[in-house]
Amino acid sequence: MKRLIYSVVCLIVFSFVVSGCLTVEKKEYKIHLTGKTSGNGTIKYVNILSQKENEKDVSMKDFAELITDYIQGDKVNNDFQGIKIINKKVFEENGVLCAEFSFEFDSLKHMKIFQYDKDSPYMLLIQNSYSSEAYDSSNGEYNLDSLPIIFWKKGTKDFEWKTKLTSDLSNTVSLLDQYKAWEKNKKND
Repeated sequence: MKRLIYSVVCLIVFSFVVSGCLTVEKKEYKIHLTGKTSGNGTIKYVNILSQKENEKDVSMKDFAELITDYIQGDKVNNDFQGIKIINKKVFEENGVLCAEFSFEFDSLKHMKIFQYDKDSPYMLLIQNSYSSEAYDSSNGEYNLDSLPIIFWKKGTKDFEWKTKLTSDLSNTVSLLDQYKAWEKNKKND
């Protein structure tokens, strides 16, 4: 029996936080339906950071974990039953370290996007007790005063939303320098 997984909205962040001191400033989600409930998507992590432990810089350890466990390893694949990771990459963009995971899925339930019936809108709970993500923007309708849910009209094929995670960057260290050193070493090999 397939077990339901935490939503893509919160699971990767939860995995980062639980497994070490990795955090991220923002996330960008793009989901595209290619079938009735199947499709593909990407999650982009913008400004990956290391949180200091007792005021100590542990960014080297956190960068090593990011690369060995998530980018080169199977940590992402093992954490997400129900979706198939097809590409993982880490890169610099606009002066910050980013990562992107591309995936395929066979059911919207793995994305935690819900549609009651074929005449109903699609819905996604954006803030909940599992996630520290806060809504930023989307191509759907969102009204925090009523419910922390993004609604998309029935028939929608492309779902996009952005969230914020870390707004206080004072106790964090950018992993960009570690990434640049790692890239330089790869080129010298």
